[in-house]
Amino acid sequence: MNRYYRARLMCWAGLLLIAISGPLLADEELKPLKMDSPIQPDSPYSQFVGELLGNAYASLGYRLELESMPLGRSFIEADEGRLDGLRDRGQSIGSVYPNLIQVPFPLYDFNLVLLADRRRCGLCELGDLNSLVTLRGFQFQEDYFNRQPVHPQILKLGDTNAVLDMLRLKRVDAAIMTELIVPASFYQSSAHWIQYPLDNASIFHYLHAKHASLARKLASKLEEMELTGEVWRLRQKYGIPPIHIAPSLGPSSKVSAISGNWQGYTDTPQSTYWRMLAEVFADQAVELETRQSNWKRAKQEFVEGRFDMLVGAYAYEVPAGALRSNVHIDYEYPVVAVAADASRLTAMLDGGKPGKACHVLGYEFASWLPANLEIYEASNLLDCVKLLQSQRVDLLVDFSYNLSDEEKAIYVQREIKEALPLFVVFQNTSRGHLLRKIFEQSFRHLVASGAAAGYFPDQASYQQARLTKSP
Repeated sequence: MNRYYRARLMCWAGLLLIAISGPLLADEELKPLKMDSPIQPDSPYSQFVGELLGNAYASLGYRLELESMPLGRSFIEADEGRLDGLRDRGQSIGSVYPNLIQVPFPLYDFNLVLLADRRRCGLCELGDLNSLVTLRGFQFQEDYFNRQPVHPQILKLGDTNAVLDMLRLKRVDAAIMTELIVPASFYQSSAHWIQYPLDNASIFHYLHAKHASLARKLASKLEEMELTGEVWRLRQKYGIPPIHIAPSLGPSSKVSAISGNWQGYTDTPQSTYWRMLAEVFADQAVELETRQSNWKRAKQEFVEGRFDMLVGAYAYEVPAGALRSNVHIDYEYPVVAVAADASRLTAMLDGGKPGKACHVLGYEFASWLPANLEIYEASNLLDCVKLLQSQRVDLLVDFSYNLSDEEKAIYVQREIKEALPLFVVFQNTSRGHLLRKIFEQSFRHLVASGAAAGYFPDQASYQQARLTKSP
């Protein structure tokens, strides 16, 4: 087909589409519908809902006008008809607000989460906590609290920042909120915040009963957009996971994990991390394949998709787009800089004196060191020690427990990074989401039952892992 006929065919196809769907209306020609503004307008979920509903309503001749108001008030305004509906709310509000009609098309799933400092409460089971703070006005979490036989003292506030400030200032043990309204900056403020999913539900769009006919038309339109793939394209655009995750891994599945070669923890099949993983997936009827390598290669092979899990990563080492476990499996010891004398150590760490530092291949310690230091990566710690002894480097950077007693007596050291949690990382696929869910549920049970303690080399190592509430 030549270019002329191809162009004519595309033109006819466009005219046919307009004839079927009707003329496109300018924004000012669309009928306005008043809705509440999203709490976090810049979040991917809010943007996804905004574009999805905007496209669907536009095809039906409507546009959304968003009005900012407190969360609790928005329910009342919508139920009494002063708002035409609510953009996105949990599935249980219909029992409390009878004038609101749920459009039967789930927009996305979300979790009710417990937020806490893992250094204070380990994996932070709800039963271990004495005081909570939460956000007033969320029916989903009210329903959750009402289902609990007992729960700690709960303080209810009207502002997200006020809730998080109570947690930051250690005035409560934990906060409970829907995960979608917790700003990313909160998690970025500390490596020690843990997010524990307590319950989950789906989010729907709601219209006032006076728009019952429109609700049916909108549901049909959204289903049509699902069939044409438009909903899926928008999910991919904003990184919104699918509504449903496969219920099982299936028979004869193989689950693979890779890690660094760490003595006592990954160097043999009976090491701590591999034994814990084997127990976690014991009920899944799957074959667990494990492999250890140098840490740099382990991370690269995970990024290349060769393994389902990367075990023992710091939060900052999680590859872009990958899934990090919410629970930690261990707490690494502090990282120290080691030198021949204190004055040289101070001059290079604080005084800007140029120097050379050595650390093991694959560790990203350079981000914790000043720019005046040239970094050399060795294949193992022994090579770094030899370079330090021969004065070919000025500093050695590693975990203090890796140094022999003789080396600790000879050299001086300074902590350059506090102890940080270690995680399991999963591929960002439907399978990866399921593996993470299985891992977290089973690992929590392993810790709560006391079995996890038996997998660590000794009691001191288990206490260092901070998997339970500190005494």
